[in-house]
Amino acid sequence: MTASTATPRPTLKTIPPMNPELSLLENNLELSALEEMGDGVFTNSRPLWKPDDARGIYGGCIIAQCLKAAQGTVPKDLKVHSMHCYFILAGNPTIPVVYHVERVRSGRSFATRTVQARQRGQCIFTTTCSFMRAPVKEQSKIEHSMPIPAGIPLPEECVTDDAQLLDWYEKGRIDEAGLEKYRRRREKDPIEYRQLGIAEQTRDAKPTEKRLRQWVRIKGAIKDDEAHLPALAYYSDAFFLVTAAKVNPLRMDDIGMMVSLDHTIYFHHAAEIKADEWVFMELESSWAGEERALVTQRIWNRDGLLLASCYQEGLIRLKKDEGKGVVDLLSKL
Repeated sequence: MTASTATPRPTLKTIPPMNPELSLLENNLELSALEEMGDGVFTNSRPLWKPDDARGIYGGCIIAQCLKAAQGTVPKDLKVHSMHCYFILAGNPTIPVVYHVERVRSGRSFATRTVQARQRGQCIFTTTCSFMRAPVKEQSKIEHSMPIPAGIPLPEECVTDDAQLLDWYEKGRIDEAGLEKYRRRREKDPIEYRQLGIAEQTRDAKPTEKRLRQWVRIKGAIKDDEAHLPALAYYSDAFFLVTAAKVNPLRMDDIGMMVSLDHTIYFHHAAEIKADEWVFMELESSWAGEERALVTQRIWNRDGLLLASCYQEGLIRLKKDEGKGVVDLLSKL
């Protein structure tokens, strides 16, 4: 069998057995160093997940592994405070991803790393990560933070994933095949959710006034302290761009294409982020038009500390409406 006809493999190296001491997400995000290709080169150790209805690999996988690769090139006392990412091409889950880390700068207080994710020599994703050494507490002079919304139910008071799926089934929103499909997906998902729906969902509420809310945590206990920040990066991409559709009078069937273009994360309190504990997410869309939409996401821990702020712009193309052109419901934002 020639190289051109060989069956594609999702990893460059032999897939290792799952480590029962680690959480499912830590196993899924494991990287292998490629010393033979030079310093700062890594690849995915396990196949990367592609959602059933997606064009390529789930973006959170690539974001998280890029951060993990960059972390491996800086001292442990430097923590990431920002990531600026661009999705360039859809990732193919049947072939390996190779991560190339460029050491842009290494200073006493800050370090900058640029990471390219490549498949077959083509860049599919790029990010620049900035790391910072924690300042002395007494040096902090300016402090303010947006508070967590008042009156939200705690995760223990919310409907569980299984109960929600059963409710959808009983109300006819999904059939039996859909119920089993979602259950299988939830079983494999390293994230656990408690969805609260949309706040300000009133008859006269504008799309810009609505807020999508949910509690999220990683299943299992994270063993490696360095894994909490990539874990947050991983779940920051879940339900992100779809917010722009949910705050509009849109059904998912109305959407012809929805893809992320860029993704930014500001880590406000890196040392306080525990991704295996419940965090509260609130998402809103301040603008949509010209086939694009912008979504803002804020993430608090259950004590009300604002852990991160995230931004994403994406492409949303709607299906044709009986020859009348694209339905421009997004212009109502």
